[in-house]
Amino acid sequence: MNVKTFFNKTYMQKKVVPFIFSLARLLLLIGISYMILIPLFTKLSLLFMESGDLKDFSVKWIPKHFTLENLRVALFTMDYWPALIRTIAFCLLIAFLQIAVTTISAYGFARNKSRVKNFLFVLVLASLLIPPQTYIVTLYTQFQYFDILGIVSLINGEGINIIDTIWTFVALAATGMGIRSGLYIYIEKQTFSALPYELEEAAKVDGAGMIRTFWSIMLPNIIPTMVMCFILSFIWHWNDTLYTGYFHSQVGTLANVFSKLQHSVSDYLGGWETRTGAEAQLLLSVGGLLCVLPLVLLFISVQRFFVQGVERSGLVG
Repeated sequence: MNVKTFFNKTYMQKKVVPFIFSLARLLLLIGISYMILIPLFTKLSLLFMESGDLKDFSVKWIPKHFTLENLRVALFTMDYWPALIRTIAFCLLIAFLQIAVTTISAYGFARNKSRVKNFLFVLVLASLLIPPQTYIVTLYTQFQYFDILGIVSLINGEGINIIDTIWTFVALAATGMGIRSGLYIYIEKQTFSALPYELEEAAKVDGAGMIRTFWSIMLPNIIPTMVMCFILSFIWHWNDTLYTGYFHSQVGTLANVFSKLQHSVSDYLGGWETRTGAEAQLLLSVGGLLCVLPLVLLFISVQRFFVQGVERSGLVG
């Protein structure tokens, strides 16, 4: 190839420029992947190290003294398997309820022609902008004296305390105030809005009512988006420490167990003064890996649905 051909305008546009952009995207992807994966690989390496390897400057990734004792102790101190089962059951229940409520709400925002719709949708978006720390104390008070339209107080004279029960999260999810509910409503509304009105009109001609149209026609078309929102809800409830710390602190989910792991490790090792030792740091790293590993496996298994949901919601492209 001569120089004249290389600098030809058509050749530059069709070959060279796309190659440069592809190379830039590849380098950017490698850099982002490195930043995301390096902590995971570090913790995975620490899983098999003895405490002496941390003090050995010749040890970086591959331990000199391979051991599974860290894993055994971490599983014991975290009471891992019961906590894992409780966490999965809790996240599945709340995520299902949250997505069911947000899907119905999103359909209403997408198809309702009321004049107050836009104002109400602005309030939904505002729930994403207001930090939960600003109103979580008020929520705590409401749940400590929980009452529904004054009915409970008419029966026993005061509200009921639902703190440290699953009902706090059920109430939040059922009223569209769960963790990031506003985001799911926005994403699903975008998907519903992209669907043609002719689908509903054809269903109406065939005699289908509003509920039947929603269930049989509209809902199947947004399943990838619902799966994406369900995954996000599941992950955010799994990792949440703010809401669970206030409303669910006595229940042994993995988020609560990990937040108290330093105390559990120091008790196991023989005292609070051991909390900064090499062995304690190893156990904390292993505990963090055990908490995040199920989420990694979950995302690997459902990433196809996640990508489809992002594409159909109109957030990219």
